[in-house]
Amino acid sequence: MRLHLASLAAALLLIPAPALAEQIAPAALAAPPAGCGFQNLGTMPLVGATTAGTALDARHPDGPRVYSVTSSASGPALLGIRNALDGTLIAERPLPLALGSWAVTVAPDHSVYVGSYNATVGAMGRLFRYVPGTDQVIEAGIAVPGETFVWTVEASRDGRFVYGGTSPTGKLFRYDVASGQTTDLGSPIPGQQFVRDLATSDDGTLYVGTGSQAMKIAVVGPDGVTKKIIDAPIKGAGYAYDLDVAGRYLLVRFVTTTATNPMGIYDLKKGRWTHVIDDVDSLTVGGGVRGHDAYLFQNDELVKVDLKKGRVKKLGFTDFGDGAARTLGWVGRTLVGTASTGKLWTYDLKRGKAATFESTLNGQPVSVRSMGVGPDGRVYGGGFFTGGLAAYDTATGQSQFWPNVGQSEGIVTHKGKLYLGVYPGARIYEFDGTEPKLLLSLTEQEQDRPFAMVSAGDLLAFGTVPKTGAAGGALGLYDPATGNTVIRRNIIPNHSIVGLAYRDGVVYGATSAFGGLGRPLDTAAYVFAYDIATDTVKWKTAPVPGDLALGSITFDETGHLWGMTPDAVFEMDPATGQTLRTAKHQEYPWAAQTQVWQDTNIEVHAGAIWAKAQGKVYKVDRTTLAFSLIARPISLMVKAPDGHLYLSRNENFHTYRICGS
Repeated sequence: MRLHLASLAAALLLIPAPALAEQIAPAALAAPPAGCGFQNLGTMPLVGATTAGTALDARHPDGPRVYSVTSSASGPALLGIRNALDGTLIAERPLPLALGSWAVTVAPDHSVYVGSYNATVGAMGRLFRYVPGTDQVIEAGIAVPGETFVWTVEASRDGRFVYGGTSPTGKLFRYDVASGQTTDLGSPIPGQQFVRDLATSDDGTLYVGTGSQAMKIAVVGPDGVTKKIIDAPIKGAGYAYDLDVAGRYLLVRFVTTTATNPMGIYDLKKGRWTHVIDDVDSLTVGGGVRGHDAYLFQNDELVKVDLKKGRVKKLGFTDFGDGAARTLGWVGRTLVGTASTGKLWTYDLKRGKAATFESTLNGQPVSVRSMGVGPDGRVYGGGFFTGGLAAYDTATGQSQFWPNVGQSEGIVTHKGKLYLGVYPGARIYEFDGTEPKLLLSLTEQEQDRPFAMVSAGDLLAFGTVPKTGAAGGALGLYDPATGNTVIRRNIIPNHSIVGLAYRDGVVYGATSAFGGLGRPLDTAAYVFAYDIATDTVKWKTAPVPGDLALGSITFDETGHLWGMTPDAVFEMDPATGQTLRTAKHQEYPWAAQTQVWQDTNIEVHAGAIWAKAQGKVYKVDRTTLAFSLIARPISLMVKAPDGHLYLSRNENFHTYRICGS
């Protein structure tokens, strides 16, 4: 089974978990050192070649080229240049201050334009130009100040301009090739967070796909003025995700919160939608257009779609390389495409034969997305984007790496087994060290990210964040012995569940008022107590008034419940829900936030509270609630059975040795 890159909120979508080839890590991390305090252990062995942004130059004077950007945990991303017909690597060039890209296009003069993403202050979403004749990458600067992500770039057909779309405020920009100047053209549909894709026509008209709610297409003149808005031919929320103009037709693939991805065919001359093709998988819909037919992927198989009649013909090609397929275009009668795993494939139209080539791109470090302790006592780290799973032995420093595991948002041990909460679709896997076993998926419940997981007696409990464009997370209970599952969507209306703890038959949850809509749906976040036996919420309370998201929660040895938010620590009586104490550790700009889910960790150990928030790790005095900063910048923190903390930031792995533990 394959799952596809479908929708993104803070990040991107990722790879499935097919047959697994376990590998020893490329290099052993350092063994845990003696002594106290912060120590560097090296780089977590998570690597991959994620290539969301890719384009074809079929008429390059030195032969057809495929340009792909390989993402990197801490940068720079690399622009890979390959032979389009056999995947041979020609060169790789760094893109300074870019972590990756979804946006690559080739202009008529063979220049390659790349729009990047980078959430680092001062880096933001940048535009790059690669000139093949000089083999140089030219940085064109930040596309739109304040925008962190350039989702799409498209060269005008006369080559004078390059247009791009951004998030988080859905801006359109224009780059003048002659002058090198970039102009912010504003939001073509105000209120939409994303300009997800662009298509151009011969007369310079732009078709702008937006989301994450309305899925509308703006028809924009070369001057940036919106002339018309085309409503989607389907109902629901999501994105107008992939667009292309093919003759008289506008093709739009819609990605919805219900995980259906239909493609609409819009007749530009008649001004109406003529057909809707069910569940299109491929990341492009026009890259495979030839005559009146479009070649794209449906249910993991290459198909031919008659654009005039809407008929679909299966072609039998399924081995495109896992992840998400992208049809790029034609070299003669050969269709060229890629997979998001970096593989390249071709399909010979005349012979009906396909070939898939292993990626020749160099794998790049993958950020650690999640950490947890396994049943064997090792610290496990799940990878961002490309996914993968790594394990670190705290006694020996030895590590292992499994490449084909999806992006784990949560990792937990339950009843002697390791469980993974994987994005997208809020999939729950059991992992025995050889191959992940899919237990269930919450795609149909519009759920995406299972950050919160806890062992709850005989049950595995998990909490989720909904898909982009949807509201209302879920609390799930899974019984490994019977396979029985209970899902409680909207147990706290419109709230995501981002932290869980368990004690004596009760699951305690911490929420976020943010879901997938890009705005908070409440004025505070809650802690609640859910009684498993009676299937009821005993109480809920807002422990830190004004905080719109909480985070990790845990119990101390006295039975009190502790939690960490982006700006406070709190202590509660779990019997009544009464907040006993709170202490602010720093300020947080809640009014400016469009998305806050799970960004804290908390542990009670060695007579103190150890907590992480806003990239900082603190030791908190249990008596005074005074904070002492011990490490920064840090993204994740977990306490291992050896009594010490293990920390990560991007691909980097550290430990904090707690004296006297």
